[in-house]
Amino acid sequence: MSLRLRLTLLVSGAVAVAVAAVSIATFLLARRELRSEIDDFLLARAAVVDLVRAGLSEQDVPRPFRPGFEFPLAGLIGTDSIVQLVDTSGELILAFRGAPLLPVETVDLEVAGSDHSTLLRDVTVNGVEHRMVTVAIPRLGLLQIARSLAETNGILADLRNALLLIGGFGVALSAVVGWLLAGRALVPVGHLTAAAEHVAETQDLAAPIQVEGDDELARLARSFNTMLEALASSRHQQQQLVIDAGHELRTPITSLRTNIEVLARTEGMDPSDRDRLLADVRTELDELTMLVAELVELATDAHPTEAPISDLRLDEVVSEVVELTRRRTGREISLEAQPTTVDGRPVMLERAVRNLLDNADKWSPDDKPIEVRVRDGRVTVRDHGPGIPEEDRPYVFERFYRSAEARTTPGSGLGLAIVRQIVEAHGGRAWIEPAPEGGTVAAFEIPTR
Repeated sequence: MSLRLRLTLLVSGAVAVAVAAVSIATFLLARRELRSEIDDFLLARAAVVDLVRAGLSEQDVPRPFRPGFEFPLAGLIGTDSIVQLVDTSGELILAFRGAPLLPVETVDLEVAGSDHSTLLRDVTVNGVEHRMVTVAIPRLGLLQIARSLAETNGILADLRNALLLIGGFGVALSAVVGWLLAGRALVPVGHLTAAAEHVAETQDLAAPIQVEGDDELARLARSFNTMLEALASSRHQQQQLVIDAGHELRTPITSLRTNIEVLARTEGMDPSDRDRLLADVRTELDELTMLVAELVELATDAHPTEAPISDLRLDEVVSEVVELTRRRTGREISLEAQPTTVDGRPVMLERAVRNLLDNADKWSPDDKPIEVRVRDGRVTVRDHGPGIPEEDRPYVFERFYRSAEARTTPGSGLGLAIVRQIVEAHGGRAWIEPAPEGGTVAAFEIPTR
């Protein structure tokens, strides 16, 4: 079942329920009013009881009943009703103008001995439904007056048919209108579906959806456009990463192949030359291993939100990484840290700090300490190296970027790129600036709690 049809059925169902409720309420109200009028009519006719009681005595009524007897004041009751008089045992005393006999049941007889001297109920006379009132008349018995409900039932039947006709027409009209409105409302959904199918078939992510309005569907379309932009950006970054990685891998692989071929083809090579070539091969293998590891890290960090976020002390994270780096490199590292709490991913932040320390270790002289500071969500790492030329600073966080001086040293140009990616995933920023007395300060800052 299509969404359009479901919306149409939902609208039609809601209208049908509303129409049914209104129709039932209208019918019941009309029925109550019409029957109330009948009851008022019968009670008005029964008001002659006082006149009958004042103008008649028990001796005025012949016993047994004589068919030709004319009841005094019968004209006050009227000719549009069935009227009869019965005693307290239910025996007919007289019926006016030869009218059909009305049923006398126990509930009618109880009127004579109860506190309620009037009873209204529905009865059937000769197959026709009537409304009947039973009134107690002291010393005489019970007076019963009934009026046919045929006219009232006919009016109610016409009203019922009219309500069914109007309600059915209203539901049908609501279905048509609901179908048209659903079709119009689902136009953006159709565009989304077409765009999704187009992307699935062509892999073309540069096909935004035209957005109009500011409702929920418009917001959905904007979100879809944002998703397409993110996917396009991710694809571009992946393609660029593959291109850059291929370019960076080509040089060490070519060098390795050359050295290995030389070793394989040259016989009787001088041992010192052979040792030099083997040292070059080991160095190139180390660089290739480092490059592959950093490429894996960069690819893993492409989805940083997969790592759990936790409440952590950034100063403790930095302290642990500093201690590990001291043991690994044997270098003097000074640490000045103040307690600072952030929401972050511990493993990723450790990697960012480690990359900054490795970069400082590579450029700082062995006899100079690396200075690390932690305060208010900011981590700064200062080395005492030659510094970074001003023209290179805007690019040091780009993947595979290496300045002219850096090309002669081991490295892949991915360390600082990984730092920036991790920091931005935490809503922060990373930067490089010259140190006041020489060297470089590499830093990042993330929001604190």
